Amino acid sequence: MEGPVEGNADGDEELMADVAAGWDERLEPLVRRHADALLRFLERMTRDRHRAEELFQETWLAVWRGRRGYDPESPFRAWLYRIALNKCREAGRRRREPVVANGERSPGERAASGNPSPAQSAATSEAAARAVDALDRLPPRQRAVTVMRIYGGLSLREIAEATGRGEGTARANLHHALRRLRRELDGEPG
Repeated sequence: MEGPVEGNADGDEELMADVAAGWDERLEPLVRRHADALLRFLERMTRDRHRAEELFQETWLAVWRGRRGYDPESPFRAWLYRIALNKCREAGRRRREPVVANGERSPGERAASGNPSPAQSAATSEAAARAVDALDRLPPRQRAVTVMRIYGGLSLREIAEATGRGEGTARANLHHALRRLRRELDGEPG
């Protein structure tokens, strides 16, 4: 059997198909390619950097263990986020608490670009905190869809596959979530 072509910018599905076929080294480019977005997704879902890092490791371990069951005809990113979402759900059940663990803000959420005035920093920080709090209060399905779209950059099709629901359901969940966020941020009642 001939090995993969080095230096070639393969698609995710091709890389994962190679991993499933026994080319272990092909997993590394996938991890590098999806690390930042996946970690952001997990951190938004858990609101805990340490816990997100643990789930990140668990997700990639599950990818490795499930490599032979991967279907190269389905989008890798949707498969990856389905595993990650399931890891978040399992973590919430294990701890008997919501997936959102605490109200701490990550440094990236607190940081503002440039050198704003103290008043601008305070207003920006307050607005960001309100947005994060509103996101955290969304029902779990709406929050997951919103976080996958905003922080993971997944398409509605990928979100539908990741959640195991139809694309129309993903679209409806995102629509209701964004409408609810808009209302909360505008100070309107439920």
